[in-house]
Amino acid sequence: PISEHLPVSQLAHGLDRVLFNPGVHWLQDPRSNVYNFTPWLERIPKVNDFAFEKLTGFVSSSRDDDLRALAVREGKKFVGSTSSLSGMLSHIYFLISNHKEVELTTLSQHFLLENPKFTSGQRMPAAVKLNYKDGVYAIDALSGEYDDPDKNVLTWLGTLLENFLTKTPAEFNKTLRDDSQPTTKSDEKPMREAYRFAKSDKFVMRSQLDCHDARLPGTGVFDIKTRAVLPIRMDILNYEENSGYQIKSQYGIMESFEREYYDLIRSGFLKYSVQVRIGNMDGVMVAYHNTERIFGFQYISLDEMDERIYGPVPGIGAKVFNKSVSLLEAVLEQATACYPEETVECMFETRPPGKTLDVFVRPAEWIGEGKRPVTQLVVELSHTLDGEPAKAHEVLKSTSQKWEMEYKICKAALPLDVLMHRLQTTEARKARPLVLPATVALQDARAYWENLSYNPKLALNTKEFKLSNFTVADPHIEKFREVSREGRLLYKELQRRQEGKPKIVLGQGVYEEEESLFFKEPQAEVPSPANAAETDTAPTESEREASAASQETPKVESRITESDEKL
Repeated sequence: PISEHLPVSQLAHGLDRVLFNPGVHWLQDPRSNVYNFTPWLERIPKVNDFAFEKLTGFVSSSRDDDLRALAVREGKKFVGSTSSLSGMLSHIYFLISNHKEVELTTLSQHFLLENPKFTSGQRMPAAVKLNYKDGVYAIDALSGEYDDPDKNVLTWLGTLLENFLTKTPAEFNKTLRDDSQPTTKSDEKPMREAYRFAKSDKFVMRSQLDCHDARLPGTGVFDIKTRAVLPIRMDILNYEENSGYQIKSQYGIMESFEREYYDLIRSGFLKYSVQVRIGNMDGVMVAYHNTERIFGFQYISLDEMDERIYGPVPGIGAKVFNKSVSLLEAVLEQATACYPEETVECMFETRPPGKTLDVFVRPAEWIGEGKRPVTQLVVELSHTLDGEPAKAHEVLKSTSQKWEMEYKICKAALPLDVLMHRLQTTEARKARPLVLPATVALQDARAYWENLSYNPKLALNTKEFKLSNFTVADPHIEKFREVSREGRLLYKELQRRQEGKPKIVLGQGVYEEEESLFFKEPQAEVPSPANAAETDTAPTESEREASAASQETPKVESRITESDEKL
């Protein structure tokens, strides 16, 4: 790194033992009610009480001067962060593997007949913007008009919980907002977060370093992932009601850690493994929550993620990753050559059955005559093992044979109107209408959306409101809401039964409640002094399939072998 940065955090609250014991660790054992970790972790603070303005905040690739300086120093053409690269690399993997299904054989019999495909959210088209400046393209993720991360409570909650799990109560309290104290701006420029940089033939890639423990293999660095339960991911705007959903058991189709792990395999592991490899990390620690309380923790190594994605084939994850990066470089070279030395937008999609990757390229800005142009690139692959043609499933099971990959990149020779229609159809597959909360009618959507804010201290660029981006709950979503309501009633009853009983922490005995954990709710005046009251904590990801064809003209052919530069 060029600039001084903050130290890499370490887990607090004794959570480090999760790293060295496989499986899920309940925060509170549901059978005995004994806590495995401090009860302080159980209740999540309200997002609106967290002072996000005190933190450095996310820095996109195009705004990262250090990242650009490293690219210039190393003579690389492209730079990107894990968040902007993982979508493109996922679609390249779908092409390499022909949309191979994930491995669910380690799950219980409850999941024998469950869907083994990647989720629709994982298969959604990936959109990026390649920002050109002085010979370097900085790649940012590009969100559509239907996607506003600033209004996604999970965006903010992830940051809050990273601090929650790595700070002592006293340290964490300093990150909470106190409206009684005026906000003062420091003249000092805040130090940037800790990053690790990786390079390939044409890339410098950046990965943020969340946490470190020297006892882990390799670098000792791992990522912290906060995973909201199923109803919240499916019905995010209704998170307050859905926060009643409980994890009750280790195994089962619903209300279990196993269900969350199953969904994580299909929707998260591919992206996580890319991020872990770029950052040279050992794995990820997952905190399972319903935005109101934390249920438990699990450490998942990179090896475990690879087994769930590819199967028990030693070393295949690293091979696939390096070939994916090499192919991404070749595709981006052709994409930027369509409109040389210009900032361009790209849309990547490999649709089932995964025979071709479609890449739509267009200038980010257009001041020329006529409509803004669009170019479609079509990427095809073939594989060989020891020089003999091989199928995708064969190369992904091979451990000793030499795997070579030949690619072909063609431009679709089609009229602009046809290309525009194809692009718009692809963009539509990326759109997911937001389901309004149970308390908001469709006619009230505008007022609700424009007033929705999780960080009132920051000026956010809210996207234009469109009613077509919203819908009301269908029977499938209503079922989740019903389960959540039942879960809240159950949780309240469990709380009532435990009222007045001491909280027992494994290895520590009776838990002494700490003072001033979070800001207290206002209380009515009473004749005698009131005890410190607990706060109500505020609490909050996502199928369509088809296949496409295109005509080809000029083509670029090359070959990727196992001797290609590794990261």
